[in-house]
Amino acid sequence: MQTEEKKFLRKTGAAIKNNVVRYLRRSGIESRLEEDPKNYDGSRPYVHIKDDVKFTVKKNKQGDNYVSIKGGKYTGYKWGFLNDGHIARDGRTFIQGTKFMERSLQASQGDIDTALNDIMKKVVQ
Repeated sequence: MQTEEKKFLRKTGAAIKNNVVRYLRRSGIESRLEEDPKNYDGSRPYVHIKDDVKFTVKKNKQGDNYVSIKGGKYTGYKWGFLNDGHIARDGRTFIQGTKFMERSLQASQGDIDTALNDIMKKVVQ
């Protein structure tokens, strides 16, 4: 079971990543700005959150493996605002979140169950 664990987590991570990308929407910032958009540190070209989704298999302090799905250097801080919502710049208006993480986890459940059944068949046989 332990030898197949990382393979299972990689399959799970890839399935969730694909659904995260599927449920993220393009903001259209590239078309709204007159000049080329830039990242928060001034670098170019602009990296959209949809293009910067990564997953890795990691090990925690107790030695258990897990999958981490997150944004990269330029977009990682945006995930909370986009998923959960935020207060607009005027200080009064609440901007609803898209709940893309919840929807992508729910959509990935079938792929996760299939991968789990496959690994259990391998272990039992």
